[in-house]
Amino acid sequence: MKPLETIFRSDKKYAVVTALCFIYGGFLIASFALQAYSLFWRTEIAGFPTETNGFPFIDGSGASPNPSQDFNESAADRNIGLRRFQREPAAALLAPTPLSWLGGGLISIFAGFAIMSLTRKKEIKRIKHETASNLLLPDEKKIIDLLRKSNYESTQARIAKETGLSKVQVHRAVKRLEAKGALEKHEYGLTNKIILNKELFE
Repeated sequence: MKPLETIFRSDKKYAVVTALCFIYGGFLIASFALQAYSLFWRTEIAGFPTETNGFPFIDGSGASPNPSQDFNESAADRNIGLRRFQREPAAALLAPTPLSWLGGGLISIFAGFAIMSLTRKKEIKRIKHETASNLLLPDEKKIIDLLRKSNYESTQARIAKETGLSKVQVHRAVKRLEAKGALEKHEYGLTNKIILNKELFE
């Protein structure tokens, strides 16, 4: 399989996982929001109204309250019931199931952003690497490949020995690569130590 096809399939796989994280996280958060809305909407309905069609509220027994004392007692009972309903939504939302929806949704969303960030960094590194590789001459590519196999550093004398290039070719290639920012050269005894730029060729 070609390297570009492998990269494409890998990126497609990460894109699918990222999309699934966002969809699953959004579903869980939406479920939590729907649960919260239904609970608080029920609380508002429980507080409506003190009269129906212009008549005092009739309790479940079917008896109509007295316009004076009975009506006041009925209003007090409804206030107690309203306070009880107002306490229920908070307790219901703090139950294990709604909290697991909210927590799982947030974790899935954060995971999606993390995967997207990592794949974007990987894509940027790959583009830098491909761009740098396309601008290299054949002798420069030999030096870069050797440095990557040698833990990103080697001596100039060893590079000449293992690549089969002459000392003059290595000197000129190293000078060009240093000007491009692909590597650094430091004095190392009677020769030079060549250190490859990891950000471009990692």
